[in-house]
Amino acid sequence: MKVGRIAENANNHHSDELVDAISGDIMTKLEQIRSEWSGLIDSERSAVTALTMEAILESQSDSRGGSLPFKALGSDGNVYWIKMVDNRQSARVPVTEQVIAGAGRMIDAPLCKTKLIAIPSDFDGDVLDNGTVLRAGTAHGSLELPNCLFEKWYEPQHRLRDDNRRRHAGYFALYDWCWGDDMQWLYDLTDDWKTYSHDHGHFLPGSPTWTIESMLESVAVPHPVGTSGGNLDDNELERIAVTLERDLRSDLIAVLSSIPSEWPVSRQELEAIGWFLEYRSVSVAARLRQLVG
Repeated sequence: MKVGRIAENANNHHSDELVDAISGDIMTKLEQIRSEWSGLIDSERSAVTALTMEAILESQSDSRGGSLPFKALGSDGNVYWIKMVDNRQSARVPVTEQVIAGAGRMIDAPLCKTKLIAIPSDFDGDVLDNGTVLRAGTAHGSLELPNCLFEKWYEPQHRLRDDNRRRHAGYFALYDWCWGDDMQWLYDLTDDWKTYSHDHGHFLPGSPTWTIESMLESVAVPHPVGTSGGNLDDNELERIAVTLERDLRSDLIAVLSSIPSEWPVSRQELEAIGWFLEYRSVSVAARLRQLVG
């Protein structure tokens, strides 16, 4: 394999890098896609925040670690688990969560519904029981799934319950496409163990503190779940493969443009996610078809 050298302006949060294990033909295609992505995301983005946080319902125990999400009531009457930019894990986490949620919707992956939610200034400075200090601004909200079982395991379980053969196929696709990690599951106990993937702050290479360089190093590297794809829904695998082979650029732009401009991520970094996912899509489709049968 040849080594490709990619130089970027350091003022744009890039650095000169030697990207190992990328052949010449791959590099040519990648450089073309990267060039086409340049300038597609606006620096000033008007994110749609239709919800407002109205009350704190529960704070996570600080023994859980991570970004310490807390449970709150939204102005739509629903309950959400909230992740702020100002969290003890990484300011990147809400960005990643919002991006993965959008990418998941593109392929109908089994994720909880998410919203951007505004934390009003009235809550600014309030301290939760776990020590979290609330900050006014836009946060990531994940709709609560009541009556569920939480589990961390190396692959989703209960594949033959509900329509989980189809739903698990979507997760296998999402994990490879978006460079998954730290698998976490919710099983709906009121709906025959229906599977939901949640908590995606460690998706994307190098997360939770991913960089443009970590995207470059991993863009051409397969990242399958690594466990048996037995009993996955073949029709769903094919449907997702066909979806990933389509022109995804406009949908990816819409997802990335929904990230609030006040969040700590640059236009160039969002564009890096765009070309990372666009470039990987066709190869992920091919690997999904290898799971058929």
